Amino acid sequence: MKVSELREKIRSSTKDELQQIIVEMYKQIPKKMREEKEIDRLIENPDAFKKRKNTQRPMENLDFHSIEKETRWFIQNAYEQNYVAPNRLIPKKDRANWRFTAKRLVEQVSSFANHPEHGKTCAALLEELYRLFVYASGHYVFASEEPFDTLRIPQVDFLNRVVLLKKEIEDPDKWISESLNLVLETGVDYQTLTSSLLEVILSTLNNAPLKERMIEIAEKLLLEKHRTAKRSKGRYSDWKDEEYINNLVEMIFITQSALGEYQPAVDIFQKYHFESRDEVKLFILLRLIMEHQSVEIWKQEYECAVKLGVNPREGLKETYDYIKRENEFPEYIFSY
Repeated sequence: MKVSELREKIRSSTKDELQQIIVEMYKQIPKKMREEKEIDRLIENPDAFKKRKNTQRPMENLDFHSIEKETRWFIQNAYEQNYVAPNRLIPKKDRANWRFTAKRLVEQVSSFANHPEHGKTCAALLEELYRLFVYASGHYVFASEEPFDTLRIPQVDFLNRVVLLKKEIEDPDKWISESLNLVLETGVDYQTLTSSLLEVILSTLNNAPLKERMIEIAEKLLLEKHRTAKRSKGRYSDWKDEEYINNLVEMIFITQSALGEYQPAVDIFQKYHFESRDEVKLFILLRLIMEHQSVEIWKQEYECAVKLGVNPREGLKETYDYIKRENEFPEYIFSY
């Protein structure tokens, strides 16, 4: 049916018929499309929607400084919970539709990042937005506590966007250090592992000198944290220190493994990775070896641990038997 034919049909329909048609059409529109096309906004305020659509400017005519100002305003109000609590700064309809504003700002800032004169500012803005959405994954900031999922931008993809932009405009020492700290100092959403974020950083280290620099930076941070984190009865005083150290150890491990330095990677894991239960520590090490190293190293570390008195869980024993028999890794470690 053409639009002209649709208009003709509507003219002859009663109010009740139109209501039924609209409701049934709305049900048939997938949720993702309703969000992308801002159907709810159209229904709530048709005049404002039409006016906004008619006055939207092409990207090349947008004023970057206005976008920068709006982005900083959005971030400030988000942290102040003005998108969830009634206030005079953010209208109710804008609070409900925060995701549309957020997604638009992310895309506009990302677009301007291609302009050399704006690259540095865009990198800073995207990093601030990333930090905000990570924070909002565990705090009451927006109506949804799953901002990355709501925006349809997985956390690993957003981080990758930030790191690659920083890599373009900053020297290696700066972007590597800042990217590593960005992962270590922030958290993860409900469906992301820190390991996945560390592998995002590893993927940007596309040559040996960059990998070697990462190892140097991470080892320096590791030694500093290990020295300053107070220990009591074999444990660090703060579980966050333990997590920080373990994440650094994993970053060093996967980077050294990518360089083929398998034994140094295992050695630093054994020396610094904190886990009070030997069997659990062995399981974590063997999982990392399976993902980043070789069958021979896996068998070597398993057998060494058993000789030292570690009693592996049944799943590891079965995995070991499989590897000895097939001389290859199974699809996954049997974890029971």
